[in-house]
Amino acid sequence: MIGALWNHERVALLRERGGLRSLGFWLLRKALALDAYTLFALPLRDAGTACPPGCTLLRLVSEDDLVRCPGGLLDQIGPHTGAGVRKVLAQGGRIYALVEDGAVRSQTRIDVGAARTDTPCPLTCEVGPRNAFLSFLYTHPASRRGGWAKKLLVATASSMAQEGLQVCLSHVQATNLRSVNTFLSLGWQHAGWLLASRGGRYLGTVGAHRDLRVVR
Repeated sequence: MIGALWNHERVALLRERGGLRSLGFWLLRKALALDAYTLFALPLRDAGTACPPGCTLLRLVSEDDLVRCPGGLLDQIGPHTGAGVRKVLAQGGRIYALVEDGAVRSQTRIDVGAARTDTPCPLTCEVGPRNAFLSFLYTHPASRRGGWAKKLLVATASSMAQEGLQVCLSHVQATNLRSVNTFLSLGWQHAGWLLASRGGRYLGTVGAHRDLRVVR
């Protein structure tokens, strides 16, 4: 009985890196209705193409990119961008995706200078003109457990470095242990905390990266 409980998926997470900390944030959420998000920062370095063999890094920045992009890929990407591909680009954002055999494996949204995010509530994250903010990291269901998010993060970081960007920031719910560990395993550095009530009220940041300014 005890062995079965210990192997339960949620309990098993306690055995992973940061499991006890994740449990602490889960208890905080339950007891005080407080949501904590881990802030991350990555100094960008050019790692060459950094794209897995057999894959293409799709980069959507301009209307011309949309014209050249097959409609089927746009249909796969659009629902997971927060606003739709065209609106993201109109707002100054861009989309990166790993494509293999005509299928989008993993994708993310990048905003330079400032990003509008709806988690944990509607906020604007200002990061400075030479920096970027990563959000809406999404791996399509058929491609999960294949390490695609890691591959995409590496390829995207290298591409941003080639553009001259210096630092990329992001935030992950502190109870999302697998995502937290994914970022840490790729060299992303802890850059503070973002706090909100479970009702969606922004409460502030603690120890945030010097380039990050959050505006409601």
